[in-house]
Amino acid sequence: MHSLLKLFTRKRTHLKHTAHYNLIHAIIRSCLTLSILFSLHIICMIHYEGLNLGDATWLTFTTATTVGYGDISAASTEGRLATILLLYLGGIFILAKVVGDYFDYRLEIRDKKHKGLWNWDMHNHIVILNTPAHAGERYLERLVNQFRLSEKYADTSIYLLTRHFPQGLPHFITELGNVVHYHGNASNSDDLAKACVNKASEIIVLAKNEDDESSDGRTFDILHRLNDLKVNATVLVECVEDYNRERLQNAGANRVIRPMRAYPEMIVRAFVTPGSELIIENMFNSDNDEYRRYDVNINHLAWSEVVTRLITHNMGIAVAYIDKNTKQLVYNPPANTMPNLQALITISKDNNQFSNDDIKTLVSKEN
Repeated sequence: MHSLLKLFTRKRTHLKHTAHYNLIHAIIRSCLTLSILFSLHIICMIHYEGLNLGDATWLTFTTATTVGYGDISAASTEGRLATILLLYLGGIFILAKVVGDYFDYRLEIRDKKHKGLWNWDMHNHIVILNTPAHAGERYLERLVNQFRLSEKYADTSIYLLTRHFPQGLPHFITELGNVVHYHGNASNSDDLAKACVNKASEIIVLAKNEDDESSDGRTFDILHRLNDLKVNATVLVECVEDYNRERLQNAGANRVIRPMRAYPEMIVRAFVTPGSELIIENMFNSDNDEYRRYDVNINHLAWSEVVTRLITHNMGIAVAYIDKNTKQLVYNPPANTMPNLQALITISKDNNQFSNDDIKTLVSKEN
């Protein structure tokens, strides 16, 4: 059954390509036939009506296009008969056919572009491979939107290579601007070439399923195909299992991050500020570094002094505080801020176990 479906799909693709090929050649043949008919009519008008080349050409085109100014017309029997045979019965019909075929060709091109069957010629663009299995449309919308919010990538073209949109991209993605797609498989070298990966500046390989370890195997295969195509772009990949990170890096990945569907900003940060994605990623786990909250009241020290005292005594790095008056979190305030702290948020190593009393003692000391 699978073989029959595969054969049917190939046949449909072949028929589409054949129809496109035939349409182009039909237009070419019709234009050649039309040129011959027009040339014969011009010759007849010169021979039977005694017109010069300019007037004969003018009469031929005004008659064929049914404009019919009437300033020049065929008067002889032979000239009128030539007009009937060459233009009325032949030229006008073929001209209408050429126009019809041309509009069919334009509609076919538009349909191909909409359904991801058009080969776009791009360079210095972003290529996004795969679509997440769960809520993929909305994730891509947010990811593209994050690129658009970045000054560096506000106008950069984005090329999606995915099988997820056979009937065209959703309007909420296309309306973000400069976003196209190709309906193909990221594990197929031909489809990768059609996405112009060898001309791209950045390539993103999304994990098909962020909960399935086998997604890393698919990513590994894609990386090898990108290497075969001699890609020079910065390649970012999502890695489901941490023990596959080094393997993916050795396969050619420049950036490796965990799939975090709630935070597409991480991918953009990885390109705009390389390395920051690791800091963001580190916020979501308790390996080595950990965020801590100390409920202490501080209102007599500048923020720079609070930070300096903590670092000097190896008690962590102050990153934010809770304002006693507004109860709001203030993150990374200016150095000269004189905060009225209700609580202090720090980041420190796991082995740094300090209590509220330790922090109170430290900040209450005089300089």
